[in-house]
Amino acid sequence: MLLPATNIAVEIELNRVLPKNYQLFISRVKVSSVDEIGWKEHDADMDYQTELLATIRPELIIMLQTAASFIGPEGYDADIVKRLHDISGVPVVTTAHSIGRILKAIGAKKVAMLSPYNTDVAASAKKYYKNIHQVDIGPVEFFNITDVKRIIELGPELAERAIERLAQSKPDAIILAGGAYQIMEHIGYWEKKYGCTIVSTNQAAIWASVQACNGNEKITGNGKILELMPKG
Repeated sequence: MLLPATNIAVEIELNRVLPKNYQLFISRVKVSSVDEIGWKEHDADMDYQTELLATIRPELIIMLQTAASFIGPEGYDADIVKRLHDISGVPVVTTAHSIGRILKAIGAKKVAMLSPYNTDVAASAKKYYKNIHQVDIGPVEFFNITDVKRIIELGPELAERAIERLAQSKPDAIILAGGAYQIMEHIGYWEKKYGCTIVSTNQAAIWASVQACNGNEKITGNGKILELMPKG
């Protein structure tokens, strides 16, 4: 996994939730903020970090910086996958794209989104899912934060209040974009309480890992996506 350097939430969540027969290896990528400045830092560091990861010949490389797929120029998501595959020689996925694949796998048509990001990134996300995955994102809630450390420090209360509001539009799914927001353990409870399916960045990383390995594992306690593990 390629992970923004200041993000500690992903390792905590994924190492607790991934089945024991999966092993996650991390290469940290320089990203100081969730905006265009951080995106440029990330893009400049990706090739070298991918080269290092490739030495262990993983079955999959996941780029877990969902915002990078949104902030980059049109076509960036596909370009970075090809670029990193050419360097590593192994399959590469992004979490942004994996979320789109999950939405297609569950047949979600009416989608809302929650994100810690700012308004610019939220707008770019809507454009990304429309153009790449033919998914119209309806209502969006965001916290307007670009500092990854502040996102990590967010508690679940803000997310629950936002999900309660978004659930009123009766979406097929709510995207929860942002791997630094450590809330996966609450997703199952929120889904039952508000009657909606939630698809988070860190769920998408776990889902993509199982898909890439042709696994049959189903994971309970962290939301419908990991319990059902839809093929896609």
